[in-house]
This record gives sequence, structure tokens and C-alpha cells, in this order.
Amino acid sequence: MLKTGNEKTIKDSNFEEKKNQKNELKWYLNQYFRAVTKKEQLELRLQTLRESMGAVKGVNYSLVTNGNTNRSRDGAASEVIRVREIEECVEKQRAKTNQAILNVMKIMDFLPMDSMERIILEYRHIDRLSWRQICRATNYSRTSATTYYNRGVDKLLTFGKVLQIIGEFSTGANL
Repeated sequence: MLKTGNEKTIKDSNFEEKKNQKNELKWYLNQYFRAVTKKEQLELRLQTLRESMGAVKGVNYSLVTNGNTNRSRDGAASEVIRVREIEECVEKQRAKTNQAILNVMKIMDFLPMDSMERIILEYRHIDRLSWRQICRATNYSRTSATTYYNRGVDKLLTFGKVLQIIGEFSTGANL
């Protein structure tokens, strides 16, 4: 029996909605990964700036009598200020990272503690493992690991509270 155009449109729209929900959930689960990556980026920037500063020198003296003695070093104070600004950004990002891990763990709590779906989701989104590392840790093929992952995502989407949380997050309430 052939499906009418209206039935096909409804099915397509349900498929698209489910696909969007999966993508929103994956984006939500990935917030910890993004937060840690940003924190590490800021920490590296801070370390690089500190190394480039070396020993801060206030005055540059010259033994040659060419009139260029007693010049203040350009940027020494601004470098110190910049370091402090980055330190503040690192602290703010650390707080965001802590909140992100709590958010992700709250969602994971909807899955049974010892389910393979939860284990793989935790490896991916909390432990930040690559698929290769997940396969090594679980002794599964990539196909099996992603099957469990997708099953976990599908199971999470059956909970109304999860849908509410990701809906609020995707509309910008928790960005």
C-alpha cells in the first residue's frame, strides 16, 4: 500500500525532530568537553604569556652615551595586567567546567549505573576518551561501541525531564 504525501510528511517531520533532539542531547553532553578544552586553552595561553615575560625589568640602562638611557621597558605593566585578566578568565572557566560536569552527570543518572550504554557515554563525555580508547577499554569494536552509545542516547531521550533540560539548554537558558 502506498503512503499518502501527508503520512510521509508527518513521518519525515518526526524523524527530523528525533534527529534534532539527538543532536541537542549530544551537544548538551559535550558541554564538559568544551569547557575543559577552553580551560586548557586559557591555561596554555597564561603559561605562554608568563614564559614570554621572563623577568620583568622596570628600567633599561645603556652603557653607551647616546641619550637613550633610563628608558622604561614598554609593556611590562600591561603584561602583568594581561596575566591577571587571563587568570580571572581561567577561574571563571574552572567554575563553568565544574558546573558542566555536574550537568552531564545529572543526565547520566537517568541510565542504570552498570549499563554498557552509560559506561560508554561516560567514557566519551566525562572521561573524554576517543573512540579508539573506548574500544580498547571495553574490548568492543567501533561499531558495537557506537551502537551502545546510540542506544544510550535513545534511552535518555525517552525521559521527559531530559527533554526538558536539553530544551532549556538549547534555547540559551544555560549557555
